[in-house]
Amino acid sequence: MATKPSKVKTEARLESQLRAKSNELKNTDKKYRAIQDELEKTQIALSQSLQVMAYKPTIYEMKPTAAGSSGCATAFLLLSDVHCDELIPKHKVNGLNEHNPEISRKRVATIFDRCLRFLRVDRHETKVDNLVVWLGGDFFTSSTMHDASVAFPPITACMFAQDLIVSGLMFLLQNEDKLKIHVVCSVGNHSRLSGSAKPVNVSSEQEHSLEWMMYHAVKAIFAHEKRLTFQMDNSYHSYMKCYDKVIRFNHGHQGWRYQDGMGGVHGPLWKVVSQRWDKQIKADLTCCGHYHTYTPAAIGRSYIVNGSTVGPSAYSLSFGAEPPAQAYFLVHSKYGIVGQRPLFAEG
Repeated sequence: MATKPSKVKTEARLESQLRAKSNELKNTDKKYRAIQDELEKTQIALSQSLQVMAYKPTIYEMKPTAAGSSGCATAFLLLSDVHCDELIPKHKVNGLNEHNPEISRKRVATIFDRCLRFLRVDRHETKVDNLVVWLGGDFFTSSTMHDASVAFPPITACMFAQDLIVSGLMFLLQNEDKLKIHVVCSVGNHSRLSGSAKPVNVSSEQEHSLEWMMYHAVKAIFAHEKRLTFQMDNSYHSYMKCYDKVIRFNHGHQGWRYQDGMGGVHGPLWKVVSQRWDKQIKADLTCCGHYHTYTPAAIGRSYIVNGSTVGPSAYSLSFGAEPPAQAYFLVHSKYGIVGQRPLFAEG
């Protein structure tokens, strides 16, 4: 006997409703279990919070260490890219800078003054009786380099730069009667006698540099000063050992160029340090200048790029602009390179 169509429809409708109710019950049960889980987590978190709030901490006694008890340190002043004779009118750099010999004199004096102040601040924490002053080159600008406007011809500019250096070193000696100063000298690219932007052969760079003669003249002035020593290596790199650290110095104009890369100086400089220079003589820190970009060292970045005191010019604006500053840091006998600070050249 055949089933009536109406009865089949009724049974189908009931089965559909039953499935819907079953699915609804499953979803409700799932939501209920999720709420139970959240409630349990909340109760655990509340219990832990109450335990923390009720905990009475143990107070450990701490005593401050005496100044100088953790060893000693040597201070470093990097002085480069002064360009003391360069003329930079405000209207040529959108008011970002102004520079002439008198402004240069004041900025260099400020750098030496702030070096002295930081030296005295650091003495509150550690013993600092030694200072390394790096004369890193480009103390004056040749008029044929980048078509710069200058106040003096090269010989006069060289003598003015010598005035600034000698005055600064005398200032430090006169105000710190126990301080010993070691001066490391590197020549820059602007002081070459060729008067050209084209580099001279690196094998005779010092012999073609006005700065090299200027450094010898400065050394002769302080010939009888026992607290002042000079290091003038007749090569591109200079090396000195400070405690267990080897420090490398060069102006920064030979062997690499960053060419306005996205990462700035970091990629090319890291490459030349790790893959070329360190394979010749391993150094713990490399100090250079040339790029007028203050760049402190960091863990995994074993180099410092010095800033400038000249500040931005019409030529350098194409590479960026930053306030005139020089680098200051300590090499600690136990902790290595510490206390890095920019010395800003303006008040």
